[in-house]
Amino acid sequence: VAMACPIVAIHEKRNEIVTYGGGVHLSKENLNHEEYGTIYGLVAEKKGDAWGEIIPGMFVKSLSQEHGIVAVPTSEISSWRVGDYVLILPVHSCMTANLMKEYLTTGSDLISRL
Repeated sequence: VAMACPIVAIHEKRNEIVTYGGGVHLSKENLNHEEYGTIYGLVAEKKGDAWGEIIPGMFVKSLSQEHGIVAVPTSEISSWRVGDYVLILPVHSCMTANLMKEYLTTGSDLISRL
């Protein structure tokens, strides 16, 4: 499961992106990543209608109710713009899927949750 979250702000000096994708979208489940510490999800590149490889150094580092803070490497920050979508692979995909009413498949089919 990947959650497409729009970027609502970029803080280049802090190497952070703010997304409209917080605890009510991703859940507040986290894990202790050996390299990044506490994370709520990883970021993947967009590949056609799906997601591709995980982008090294990009991860969801904190969540509020509606927003997420994504850490971004210095080498990547200038390639993002407000309005772009970040593909987040949440720590706990079952809880994330349960929070949504509909799902869009990589084949562009819309599935409603029962």
